[in-house]
Amino acid sequence: MLKKILIPMLIFCTTIIFNAKVSAAEFEMVSYSALVKLQWLANTGQPEAKKILKALKVTNLYDKQNLQDFDRLELLNSIFQELNYASTVEYVQKNNYKNIMDIGGGYTPRAVIFAREGRKYIGAELAAIAVSAADVIPKVIGKKYSQDVSYDEVLVEDREAMLGTADEFNGRICVIENGLQIYLTEDRTAEMFKLIREILVKHGGCFITTDFTTKEFFKDIAAALYGEDQAQSLYDETKVMYEQLFDNKIYDDTFKSQQDAIKFFEARGLQVRQVPLLNDTSKLYCTKKLTPQQIQKLNAIAAKNYLWVITVE
Repeated sequence: MLKKILIPMLIFCTTIIFNAKVSAAEFEMVSYSALVKLQWLANTGQPEAKKILKALKVTNLYDKQNLQDFDRLELLNSIFQELNYASTVEYVQKNNYKNIMDIGGGYTPRAVIFAREGRKYIGAELAAIAVSAADVIPKVIGKKYSQDVSYDEVLVEDREAMLGTADEFNGRICVIENGLQIYLTEDRTAEMFKLIREILVKHGGCFITTDFTTKEFFKDIAAALYGEDQAQSLYDETKVMYEQLFDNKIYDDTFKSQQDAIKFFEARGLQVRQVPLLNDTSKLYCTKKLTPQQIQKLNAIAAKNYLWVITVE
């Protein structure tokens, strides 16, 4: 039922809004996740996310009419998305990276924030996102800063595309990826990190992600909002929601533990450092929807080492 509602909307967005030669099927598969994540982030009140959603002219993909348990899932997923977003922005700013390669970031406001700070941002995307984001995001940023933002069509296992995008930068690179790895098989994950290592060896810098702590991180937020006994079921509901509409399996069981993931990287000449998710939570928009007790729990989650910084050994 939910898929029948959303597919026509996505086809409309492809053929009318973006005015690009991208098939409806490709847009549906690639853009669903990006649009939903943008919706969740905009729902926290994050202003740039709201501007991008408005520029895309897409109404909410989820509401009480088409998502059971909408209120709880909206708040939970919105907080999760804002913490992910804010953690990567803070890391880049704190470490003063001038070059950002964002793999599968979709319509993230990171592009807006970083460009206005004078940082060079390239979104490495599949064609559907690359075309539409390249049209919409510069309009939100404004002419003064839009020259620092671009989008390349990139498959994560395509050596020429991955290294070609990295070569557009001058200096060390912060490669960001959040939420893509769980849609990749272990073979594709291995190929992506083989290329990430090549990029880091040549240019210097790091790769940052929360993908290898997603389950624990998400369930922590669910427990803070609704209690420990609800955490697993809310995680399962969200997983089903994404799998049904993205029409793709989520590989959240590729690694049995975080230690297995660390061994995976070490075997490929990469080093993992786990750092606190976020040092400053005072600017989070989601806190306006929380009680003082929930904010206290959120601060404790932000202090956990859920952000992985991956570098060359």
